[in-house]
Amino acid sequence: MADYIELKALVVKRKIEEDLSGITEKTIEKLFYDSFYDKRVISFLNYYNRVILDKGNIDFGEFKHQWAIQGMKKITYKEFSDHFEERKKEIISNKNIRDFYNKYCRTDRNEAAFCCKLFHTILPNEFPPLDNPIRKYFKLHRIDFIDALLIIKMAYKMFIKDNMDKILFIRKILLNPKFSIIRVNDLSDFRLLDMYYWLMVSRNNKANNSI
Repeated sequence: MADYIELKALVVKRKIEEDLSGITEKTIEKLFYDSFYDKRVISFLNYYNRVILDKGNIDFGEFKHQWAIQGMKKITYKEFSDHFEERKKEIISNKNIRDFYNKYCRTDRNEAAFCCKLFHTILPNEFPPLDNPIRKYFKLHRIDFIDALLIIKMAYKMFIKDNMDKILFIRKILLNPKFSIIRVNDLSDFRLLDMYYWLMVSRNNKANNSI
């Protein structure tokens, strides 16, 4: 399994390198600044800053809404709310998303997505908040959701290790005060790369849907 994850991660890493090979200051500014016209993006960024960067309290009803997790029953996320502190300690201690998923997240629809976003909320510099558009973009939608997350997690780390110049380039642009809501100095390189893909893929989807 480890070899499979690594081989897939190398393919994703090459795709990221291809995507970012021709980025310019103009393309980065347009991607991020244009997203600010979307009220949903602004609402989510404010939520992200409050709950993840500032370590605010998690209300799982709001969590489900802000992360756009469809189909989960209230009783499912209420159960997480009731046992949050002990499960948070388990996530921090073990950092094993597959074991956690198998133990707690197999009873309701979209719990793999919920689990990924919960791990990201608690360990934002180590786990991406994988969703289906990014999973599909990297052609991982036909494999297990948790496997896809582990592949992208490894690919991000591989890319950052070998392409720090690209990360620093994006970071420098986002230091402009007009991007202050991004709070780039509070974001890890890992999260910065993931945010780039979140905006790029979501905006591409909107553009395609409007044609």
